[in-house]
Amino acid sequence: MKVLLGVCGSIAAYKSLELARLLQKQGAEVRFLLTKSAQHFVTPLTCQTLSKNEVYEEQFVLTKGIKHLTLSEWSDIFVVAPATANIVGKAACGIGDDLLSTTLLSFTKPVLFVPAMDQGMWDNAIVQKNVMILRGHGFHFLEPSVGVLASGKIGRGRFPSIETILKKIVAVFEGRCSLNNTNFLVTGGRTEEDLDPVRVVTNRSSGLMAAELMRAIYCRNGNVRGIIGEVACTLPEEVEITRVRTANEMSGALSKNFGWCDCLIMAAAVGDYRPKRGSSTKIHDAAYRVDLEKNVDLTKEVTRQKAGRVVVGFSLEDKNQVQRAREKMKSKRLDYVVMNSSSAVGDTRIRASILKPKGKPIVCEEQTKWQLANRILDECLPQLARRKKK
Repeated sequence: MKVLLGVCGSIAAYKSLELARLLQKQGAEVRFLLTKSAQHFVTPLTCQTLSKNEVYEEQFVLTKGIKHLTLSEWSDIFVVAPATANIVGKAACGIGDDLLSTTLLSFTKPVLFVPAMDQGMWDNAIVQKNVMILRGHGFHFLEPSVGVLASGKIGRGRFPSIETILKKIVAVFEGRCSLNNTNFLVTGGRTEEDLDPVRVVTNRSSGLMAAELMRAIYCRNGNVRGIIGEVACTLPEEVEITRVRTANEMSGALSKNFGWCDCLIMAAAVGDYRPKRGSSTKIHDAAYRVDLEKNVDLTKEVTRQKAGRVVVGFSLEDKNQVQRAREKMKSKRLDYVVMNSSSAVGDTRIRASILKPKGKPIVCEEQTKWQLANRILDECLPQLARRKKK
C-alpha cells in the first residue's frame, strides 16, 4: 500500500510522524506532503529521514512532471492527518492554491481526512456543512476524539488514537466502509461477582475481541455502542461505552440499549454463577464454604424482544463445539455463533469458526482478533441488508 500523508498546520502534526512509522512497520510506503503551516510543527528533514522518501512541500518549483498529478498517480490512498478546518473548507469549495489542495482536487482514489481542532471549530455549522459536502462526494472522515485539547479544555477535537487511524486507513483502502446507518451494540470483557470486599468470582477474558469489534465497526462507518465489563486491553476512545461490573449491571445496560441497535454482538464473558450471599467484610475463615447460584442467561433474556435484529453469540467449548453451538443458536435465537476454544482467552490471536443456521461452519484459521472481527462483520452484512429491506 502506497500512502500519501498530508500534514496540515496543527499542534497534532507531530503525531503524523508516529503514524508514518507504524504504517511503514505494517509494510506501507509513505510519502509526506506538508503545507507551509505544517512546517512550523514538523520539519521536512525529519519527515524525509523517517519516510526515506522525498518530502513534498512547494508547488511552484522547477521539477520534472507536475507534482500534484505525479503524487496522485503514485499513491493508493491520500490520508490528510491532521486535517484542519482550513483544508476541509478548501476541499469542499474546490479551492486549489497550494500543493496539498491541488493534489486533493486531482486525486481519484480514496481520501481520508483525520481532523484535529478546537471543539468550537469542529462544531461550527460551516465546518460541519463542509464535512457533509465532502462525505457526499465520497471522501472519508475519521472524526476527532473527546479529550484534553490544546486549549486545556476537555472536548471533541482531539486527534484520534494512532491505532484507530491505522485501522481506518486499512478499512478505507480495502473498501470496507459500508456499515453506514447501521447500529451495533457490542458487549465485552468479563463480569465480576463479589465474594467479599476484596475477592470476586470472575474469569480470564481480556475484552480484546470486543475492543476489536468496536474498532472495526467504527472504522467501517457503523454506529456502535459498547457495554463493557472488566478488561485487560485498551478500549477505543472514539466509541460510546457503558462500563459495568456485574451480570446484573450488564443486564440493565442491555435492556436500556437493545431497542437502539440493528445488530447485537454478545462477546462478553458473563459469569455463569455468583455467590448466593456475599460477605460485607473480608473473609478470614480457613475453611469457608461458598454457595453459588446461576446468573440469568443475558442473551436468552434479551432476545425475547429480538424482533428483526441480527444477534451474534460466542461459544467457548473445548469439546463437541458444533453440537453445543447449534444448541445455543436454537435456544438463544442467534443468527450466528462464533466458536472458539479456551486457548484464545487472553491471547491476541484466535482460531475460530462461524456457525450459520444452515451449512457447514466457516473455518477461520489462526489470525488476529482484528481480522476475525472484520470477518464476523462481513458475514453479518447480507443478513443485515435483508432485515433492513423488510
